[in-house]
Amino acid sequence: MAELKWNELPQSSNENVEGLKSAINVNRIIATLLCQRGISDYEAAKQFFRPTINQLHNPFLFKDMKKAVDRIELAIEKGQKIMVYGDYDVDGTTSVAIVFSFLSEFTNAIEYYIPDRYKEGYGVSKAGIDYAAQNNFSLIISLDCGIRSEKLVEYSNSKGIDFIICDHHLPSETLPPALAILDAKVPGESYPFKELSGCGVGFKLIQALCISKKLPDERYLQYLDLVAISTCCDIVPIVDENRVIVKYGLEKLNQNPTLGLKVLKESCINKKELITSDVVFYIGPRINAVGRLYDAKTAVKLLIVKNEEDAIDYAEILNSTNTERKGIDETITAQALEMISNDALHPNRFTNVLFSPDWHKGVIGIVASRIIEHHYRPTIVLGFSDGKISGSARSIKGFDIHEALIECRDLLVQFGGHTHAAGLSLLPENLPLFIDKFDEIASRHLTRDMLQPVINYDVKITENEITPSFIKLLKQFEPFGPGNMTPIFYTSSLRDTGFARQMGGGNSHLSLNIQNPNFETPIKGVAFKQGEKYESIKTGKSFEAIFSIQEEEFNGRKNVQFNIRDLR
Repeated sequence: MAELKWNELPQSSNENVEGLKSAINVNRIIATLLCQRGISDYEAAKQFFRPTINQLHNPFLFKDMKKAVDRIELAIEKGQKIMVYGDYDVDGTTSVAIVFSFLSEFTNAIEYYIPDRYKEGYGVSKAGIDYAAQNNFSLIISLDCGIRSEKLVEYSNSKGIDFIICDHHLPSETLPPALAILDAKVPGESYPFKELSGCGVGFKLIQALCISKKLPDERYLQYLDLVAISTCCDIVPIVDENRVIVKYGLEKLNQNPTLGLKVLKESCINKKELITSDVVFYIGPRINAVGRLYDAKTAVKLLIVKNEEDAIDYAEILNSTNTERKGIDETITAQALEMISNDALHPNRFTNVLFSPDWHKGVIGIVASRIIEHHYRPTIVLGFSDGKISGSARSIKGFDIHEALIECRDLLVQFGGHTHAAGLSLLPENLPLFIDKFDEIASRHLTRDMLQPVINYDVKITENEITPSFIKLLKQFEPFGPGNMTPIFYTSSLRDTGFARQMGGGNSHLSLNIQNPNFETPIKGVAFKQGEKYESIKTGKSFEAIFSIQEEEFNGRKNVQFNIRDLR
């Protein structure tokens, strides 16, 4: 693994920290963490710690929302067929599940459509529109896709099919000629929050329909657990409206989940109260797995299911497919790392671009992220299908991979994505040119120092400042995610009680029992991928560490745990 550079995040002035400390009666560490999150007074702290459903924005602030609602209500009134069209990942399948489930309460003339990852690719497809035309659909509602599908929306219009786009991706220069576009990132859009997930935009659509139909709030709030899952897994900022969605969505997931989620949750994690990281590491990969390897419609079937026996069957398919996905992922990662070790030019490169015609297209995005853990640089992993090379790109801090692909567009057939992640395809004869051009672009934007991964910590803390009351307050910072990341601490004074042990395959991880005078028993510590430090730790010498603190639940009991990111 790449060696980590430790870096303390910028600290707020003592004056600001002391002012907030007095205003809300908290200790130095809590006040520092709040100031780092832009929270500097009582009212801001109150909103942060006590988000309410009333903080959800009015969905009609989307400039095209009334057009969308009117067209859907017309379709329902006239019995016109509606297609709910979504992407094959967590965000797309949850989007389809909530909009399809809600509209099905008012019409039977409705179907959902998920494109085949391998035959149709990402987003709106010609095959999907042709299916709609052949089966007399009058309206397509696209979710988590469509904002860059100008030609395909034109094609849909030519077939007499109206289009409503619900998306959260960046548009291209020309917007599709859709009847209504709900995407807060469109230039001139009046909606005040720009970072909803695709499912979040679908949620605003059904909220608007409820307002229009004068239905009780519960009719749209019942889907909050699904929206929270998409928000957690799509790595959007957990601030503003998303913080409200995730807080109340997790409450629903833990107390009264949708049937399919209840069965999936019980089948894959032995824990009553899930937090954002549990959703990302347990729920999300299982929903994604069927779309990666087979047919994402199975995920939608689980998310809309009404019968427990069927739910159990679908959950089993998701679990077994995820196990299969892990095996493929591990095999490809090993092959990719071997390629790098055999590449004499690799030490001089600023990027990793890896290709094999045998690699499974559905998992190469995960593999790209794994490669970055070992060789920290922008990474593209490519496979082959239908005469084209295609794959996934993942980036590192300081490098906009989508902008880099724009510079390479003359060599690409298709591309799209975000600053940190993207997809692309190209013709085989352009691969050598692309590898060189992509690396040259990276060399202009990155320095060698930027190729060393950095682990940031929020604040220095002493063991005496880690108390039960401090941990209780820290828990109120949840839900965590981008924009409100899990607080990371540095200390130079941790010590194991002498019961440290290695664990995991190849003894690659460490389990620790950490001394602390404020707790009756030692605090459990886990240090993943640091098993080689066992000999130094077991002697009881003090060590410095970068770590987070959380409550872990095991057999119904909650215990404090230090998750040690790195130690020396």
